[in-house]
This record gives sequence, structure tokens and C-alpha cells, in this order.
Amino acid sequence: MFKLFTLIEKALLSSSIDETIEMTREAFQLSLDTESFIEPKERFIKPISEVGFPSKPICVHPKKVPRRRLGSEAGKRSFIHAIAHIEFNAIKLALDIAYRFKEMPVEFYQDWLYVANDECKHFLMLCEHLKTYDCEYGDIPSHDGLWSMAVKTDKDIFARLSLVPRYLEARGLDVTPAMLDKLNAQKDTASAAILEIILEDEVTHVAYGSKWLDFVCKQENIEREDIFFEHVEHYLKGQILGPFNHPLRIRAGFTESELAQLEQLDKRKLR
Repeated sequence: MFKLFTLIEKALLSSSIDETIEMTREAFQLSLDTESFIEPKERFIKPISEVGFPSKPICVHPKKVPRRRLGSEAGKRSFIHAIAHIEFNAIKLALDIAYRFKEMPVEFYQDWLYVANDECKHFLMLCEHLKTYDCEYGDIPSHDGLWSMAVKTDKDIFARLSLVPRYLEARGLDVTPAMLDKLNAQKDTASAAILEIILEDEVTHVAYGSKWLDFVCKQENIEREDIFFEHVEHYLKGQILGPFNHPLRIRAGFTESELAQLEQLDKRKLR
């Protein structure tokens, strides 16, 4: 099973989109062989600074990213490209958590490679859809907000699980339904169909964040809610963005208590 972690590492460090996707899919298929799954002892973890990304899109400050108003073709092109960028980053995020954190149960690595494989599917669907706008991934400047949080949490699995799947990725559960409403109102069924697939898959991905945060907290006899909000305060200074989609977040493993605390943080910033 040494090949599995070699593939994960190569996919993570590659700056080639095609190589990243090909090796991610191969690693996912290999991970399904649970009987021969053995994590190599003392496997060496390369620093997160070595993770590779394609030369395009150019990363800029979020304020300089082109507007994504869905009422125009240019705005819709920018919107689809932005979602594609999120999905490509999500491939790297799922690979990184499977690579960076050692001595976890077999199911941990399987779950995150399952996520990485899903993100490949999403990315390729969006790239194909971009062709209808005479656009390719990399043509429009983007920002690296998702990946920057991975860098900040590269040595702390509690922080990583709290802030990547359960904060940044969970935001997709909150905002995507409104995007779907706008697309359906414009009768853009092609874009809406892709977002519906992504939204349903993301519920599972965020749920894996809840599942594994529960696991590591139980190992250390820590309350999940305490550690989650501790990291929200430390890394985000409590600046949570609402509103929150309660039904989808409940499906993804959030508790009513967590949602109530998130609502309080959202209200706090308005004072």
C-alpha cells in the first residue's frame, strides 16, 4: 500500500491539472482495497509549501476578482470559473488532509480520498461547462482563500477539521441554494444541474469533517463544540458569516447547539 501514499504525494505536489486528477482518481480506487491497506511506518511528510498549483489562474486579492453577477454572460462566466477554482482547490485540500495527518484509521484516508475523487468530478463538469462561455479554467484571476486556511492549519488536525470542512466548505451549504434559485429563475438549467450535484455531495464532505472532528476529540476527551469555537475565535476572530442553512448543516453533522452559537456570532458582528 506504499503506492497509495506515493500517489497522494505526487498528486498533491504536481502543478499539472491533468496529473493531479489522474493520480487522485487512481489513489481513490487503490484506497478501496481495505484488506491490503497499511500505512507505511514513519512516512515522511513534505512541507505544505511544496504543494503544487498550476501557473493559471493568477491569484489576486479577493477585491480584485471580477464581479460575478449572474444577470450577464460575463458575470456568469466569472461565477462558473470561480466555482471551478474552488473545486480544484478542494481536490488539493482533500488530498492534503489524507497526506499530512498520520496514524489515523484506514477509513479516514478512504473518506478524504472519496472527497478528492468527488471534487475531481465537480471540477471536470465545470470545466466542460466553461467551454460554452468560450472560457477555460485559468482564464480569469482568482483568489486563494481556501488554500490559505490549509496552510494556517497544516500542523493541527483539530484546527484543520474545524475550519476547512466545517467552516469554509460548509459555507457552500449556506449560499448555494440561493444561487440555484437565481439560476433557475433565469432558466439556466445547465448551470443549476451542476450546482445541485455539487451541493448534495458537499453535504457528505462537510459531514466527514464532523465525523473526524468527533473522532479526534473523543481520543483526547475534548468537547467538539468547545474546540470548534475555540478555533473559530482564534483564526477567524469570531467573524462568522451567516445566514446558515440549518437543514443542510444538520444533515452534515452540526448540532442545534452549534448552530445557535453560530447565529450568536453572526449577530455579534452587527453590534
